[in-house]
Amino acid sequence: MKGKNTKAKSIFVFLGMLILVAAISGLAVLACMGVGKEQVAKVEVTQETKAETEQAKEVKDEEAKEETTEETKLPQIAQKKIRLGLDLQGGVNIVYEPKLDRAPTAEEMSAARLMIQKRLDAKGYTEAEVSQEGNKRIRVDIPGVDDPQKAIEEIGAAGLLRFVDMQGNEIVTGKNVQKATPQAYNGNAGTEIVVSVEMDSEGTKLFSDFTKDHIGEQIFILLDETFLSAPTIQAHIQDGKGQISGSFTIESAQELADGINAGALPFALEPVNSMGIGAKLGLDSLNSSLIAGLIGFILILIFMGVMYRGCGLAADIALTLYIALLILVLTAMEATLTLPGIAGILLSIGMAVDANIIIFVRIKEELNLGRSVRSAVDAGFQKAFSAILDGNVTTLIAAVVLYIFGTGLIKSFATTLGIGIVISMFTALVVTRILLKAFVNMDIRKPAFYAIVKKQSKEA
Repeated sequence: MKGKNTKAKSIFVFLGMLILVAAISGLAVLACMGVGKEQVAKVEVTQETKAETEQAKEVKDEEAKEETTEETKLPQIAQKKIRLGLDLQGGVNIVYEPKLDRAPTAEEMSAARLMIQKRLDAKGYTEAEVSQEGNKRIRVDIPGVDDPQKAIEEIGAAGLLRFVDMQGNEIVTGKNVQKATPQAYNGNAGTEIVVSVEMDSEGTKLFSDFTKDHIGEQIFILLDETFLSAPTIQAHIQDGKGQISGSFTIESAQELADGINAGALPFALEPVNSMGIGAKLGLDSLNSSLIAGLIGFILILIFMGVMYRGCGLAADIALTLYIALLILVLTAMEATLTLPGIAGILLSIGMAVDANIIIFVRIKEELNLGRSVRSAVDAGFQKAFSAILDGNVTTLIAAVVLYIFGTGLIKSFATTLGIGIVISMFTALVVTRILLKAFVNMDIRKPAFYAIVKKQSKEA
């Protein structure tokens, strides 16, 4: 009776695992439906978009609303998307360095990065990514743009910061601003976060002359044509040191300070490297990578099934779960997928297959020694554990180092490789073991089902 209960439970575990894998795979398919959907669609968009009629725009707005309504009916994970890197969707990559005889400060680099981001946002490049590389380089990735020179001309110049009055008359410019810093100010209402702005000697005089006669009026602070703030003059400012208040958080105060500093940068940004990738080339790379990956994965499943039989079946189920979990994790992170990132995924698949093969070889060795199937499975996992752990941990350490010290595409490779290794260890050491244990408890004890053995083994 006890044996029948164990067998029934094992069948239930096996079927439950299949249902779980199917459900997670279904979610992964939903997630894949959104991979780069909006980005790839932009490949087909031409400059005629700018000349659309108002009627056409209204139609697009209605369609967008319908799509949004449909999206809300999907699981939350399906509403997120894996973004595509420039090498897969096409675009422009530009690397800037400050034109300076000295090393820029961290504050100056932060301000320069924000200046570029605000300028891109103002020009409609809302999906552009601006990141700092090292101590003196800023990397700009702009999807959907083919001409690097045009992008350089649009964003390469130093930002123009202006303080203007309510009529649009210029009071001072960025050259008159020395620095802006967020500070904690103790006033009558308690401690609050403010942004302190300091002027040079010329700016001090101009600001003093203006604030003397315009108390109670607003000043508008603009970076290029982007609005930053509109503080109200509370008093005559004679020393060139003003404070902007307004229920700031530390983050919002820092953002405003960076914006002001961006227009007050004492240097220009010089493009040191630029590269344009055609949209069609990027799309072809994506399709080729996906087809190659799918064919390779199917061949792996067939190989494992033929060579390792029942163990191979368990490995195939575990590998399918591995792929589904990897897709879901990358989707939840809204990670950016690049060609090196795909290479990291393929390498981690190889690590997952390798872990299963190490386990199955150990099981086969135990069966050849004459052990029963049950004890061979237990011993196989036990003996394979240290080798799998050592190999995966060393690779994971390398991935972490690459992520910390690498830039751009290297980080994408390190991200997918690191996540893949962690998931592969779980599927190989936990999922595969659960499935093999279920086979054993279902009274499938013929050694030939688990591996091709040389000697006759015990069946019980």
